[in-house]
Amino acid sequence: MSIDFYRQTEDLTTLKEFKVPPIDDTNQILLGISIIPSPFEDLFNQKKYKKQRFSFSIKSFKELKGAIISVRSLYQKCLIRNKSTFKSYWDVIIELVLSYNIITTLFFLAYQYPSGGMLVIDLACWIVFIIDIGFNFFTEQIDEKGNSIQRFRKIAYNYLIGWFIFDILTILPLSTGGYPMAEYLLRMFRLLKLPGIFNLTDGTGLSYLLTYFCIGKREENGKVSYSFTTKIFVSLVRLFIIIIFIVYFFGCFWYWFQKIVVNYKYSLAKDGTDENSFERYFELEDLESKDIAIRSSYFILTTISTIGYGDFLPRNVYEMAFVLSIMLFGVTLFGVIMGNFNSAIVFYTEATSGVDYLGKLNTFLESIERIHGAIDKELRSRILDYFVYYFEKDRLKLLAKNYWEANTVHDLVSISQDYVKKLPEEDYYHILDNLFSDVIYNYKYFFGSSKMKYALLPHFQPRRFMGNTLIFYSGRYVSEVYFLLNGSISIGYNVYNQHQTLLYCEEGRTIIGDYQAMTRVKNKFDYLAQTIVEAYFLDGDTFVKILDNFYKNEKSRVMAIAVKRENNLKRLYNDHVKQHKIETICSERGGIVKSVMNKENDESEELDQFFIESKLSELGEQTKDANEVSIRALDFMKMSDGVKDRSYKKLV
Repeated sequence: MSIDFYRQTEDLTTLKEFKVPPIDDTNQILLGISIIPSPFEDLFNQKKYKKQRFSFSIKSFKELKGAIISVRSLYQKCLIRNKSTFKSYWDVIIELVLSYNIITTLFFLAYQYPSGGMLVIDLACWIVFIIDIGFNFFTEQIDEKGNSIQRFRKIAYNYLIGWFIFDILTILPLSTGGYPMAEYLLRMFRLLKLPGIFNLTDGTGLSYLLTYFCIGKREENGKVSYSFTTKIFVSLVRLFIIIIFIVYFFGCFWYWFQKIVVNYKYSLAKDGTDENSFERYFELEDLESKDIAIRSSYFILTTISTIGYGDFLPRNVYEMAFVLSIMLFGVTLFGVIMGNFNSAIVFYTEATSGVDYLGKLNTFLESIERIHGAIDKELRSRILDYFVYYFEKDRLKLLAKNYWEANTVHDLVSISQDYVKKLPEEDYYHILDNLFSDVIYNYKYFFGSSKMKYALLPHFQPRRFMGNTLIFYSGRYVSEVYFLLNGSISIGYNVYNQHQTLLYCEEGRTIIGDYQAMTRVKNKFDYLAQTIVEAYFLDGDTFVKILDNFYKNEKSRVMAIAVKRENNLKRLYNDHVKQHKIETICSERGGIVKSVMNKENDESEELDQFFIESKLSELGEQTKDANEVSIRALDFMKMSDGVKDRSYKKLV
């Protein structure tokens, strides 16, 4: 019997092809619900489809993640670092273009719209600003805490809520639509960036450019520091430029305003006649734009400086109201700036002039000569040269503390100087920060973050050493601590009356005399000024008393720096002695240690010369009897294997 139809089951072993029988609808519905079984192939294909769709989603996610990582890595490669050379050069270009654009925009608004070559240059500046907007999304930022921001999302967010809106408004090409005045007025938002241009210490733009002309020194953190006199000079130049710009700005704005209000309702007289305007009354229409700019700026300068010659004056009620506003605001601002300018000049004169002090010094020397006779000309010349330099380089003036006048150790650190003793402590510290900004930065490794620097700085005195002059002698006590500003110092020892260099001091970042002052031991090396050396020094006892009584925690750190430097010198000395076979000998006269070349060349001889030198110095300090010192020194030397067979005829 043949079977034509099978009922579909889940038995996959059946090899015959299925033939679907006719469906009886009445048998496939139960309680209104279809109970037709689904074909197994449909269920199998549905599960396979879900698995493929799931695997496709995972794969797509991995591909998307990889693409994001690739984009981030590409962004990091394109990121413009703050300390990069490109960033430095671009900032210079932007500040120069920004300065030019602000000046020309005011000129275009007030006197003459651009044409010809000026239009081409203006278009080039417009392109530069568009490029700068794009670069701002790829430029590393620094937050308020000094941390670097390198993520695109954070950089973009900060820029979008900051300068982005202003940058977009200033590049809108409204002049192409017939609204040039509106475009130039929107460009005035660039005035908000002027403080960044006038900041000559941020290390970007114009301040970075000044370092190429040896005006200022670029530090490791990117900032630019100036010497004391250079800082005052730069401040004077900055104030002078600000004054010129204020006069130019108000001159342009004034001339633009008087053209706007011409023939307004209240510019007419009672009889209905036109009262004229500044431009028409003084017949400025036919003059060239540059001549008009000079006359307008001249009028503003005479107005805000309260001179008012009367050769130019406002002609209608609107112009009078504008000039009144300028006088209320401009005169006040101009007066503040001129006051700062005059104060800076007086401060610079007092800081760089020693005329009054020299007069007192000459009077003092003359009084000595009247009592004791004429002073040697060479000695008098040296005294005057020293104090001329001292008065010129002394930054403290009346702020200096005289340690010899102190009755207690508290007098060494108290704020008792005239003019500042009633100031708040923070204001006093701020004054010292400004006076010694370069010293504080160069020696930040020494001062640390404590207030120790505010206790030491008021005791700083200038000192200069000419070339080939010994600052410290070996075998002598040191009474002063020096903070090197510039010049070259060689630390070494004497061989056949010739200086042998062990170490050169780093210019502007080296302290000498601190180890000897804190340990109260004799100096072991010669400190030779190879060129003209300028430094600030303070008394060694004052230095130690301040550390011992007020900064004990800081003293351990300062001592560690000094000991490390001294140990390096000892190591260099030992290496140099062993390499050149140098013999150290102690003189009976004053216990001065000298070094002479060894005439023998015995390779088997090994002797720690610096150790013997220290022992000889120690013995010399314990007794004044030269014979006893010599006998004990010889006994000590005989204990050494390297010199036990050598005969010592005498000690010099």
